[in-house]
Amino acid sequence: MTTPRTREAPARRTTRPGPRSPPLTTTSPHHPPCTTLSHPNRTTKEDDMDENTRYQVLRNDEEQYSLWPVDIEVPAGWQPVGKEGTEAECSAYVDEVWTDMRPKSLRERMENAGA
Repeated sequence: MTTPRTREAPARRTTRPGPRSPPLTTTSPHHPPCTTLSHPNRTTKEDDMDENTRYQVLRNDEEQYSLWPVDIEVPAGWQPVGKEGTEAECSAYVDEVWTDMRPKSLRERMENAGA
C-alpha cells in the first residue's frame, strides 16, 4: 500500500506590495471609490485607514487622487495638494474636487478625438 502524495500549499505572501503597486480603494457613499496607496509597512487595509491617523491628499500626473498618511514619505509620482486632516475630511475634499474619474490622458484623447 502506498501513501497518497500531497502537494504543499504555495507560500503565502507576508508583506504588502510597495507604493508602485496598484492602489487600494476606499469607498464613499457620495462618490466613486478614491484610491489609497499601499505601503510595505502596513499589513491590512484597517491599518492603512484609522481614525487616529492624519492624512494628506495626493495627486498624480493623471490627476488621480489618493489619501496618504502624513508621517510616511510621499511615493514617487505623487504630489501633495495641500489638504491634510482626518480620513473623513480628506475623503470629503476628494469628493469635492475629483469630479471626473477618467485619467487626464484619457480625457485629452477623448477631447482630441471629438475635435
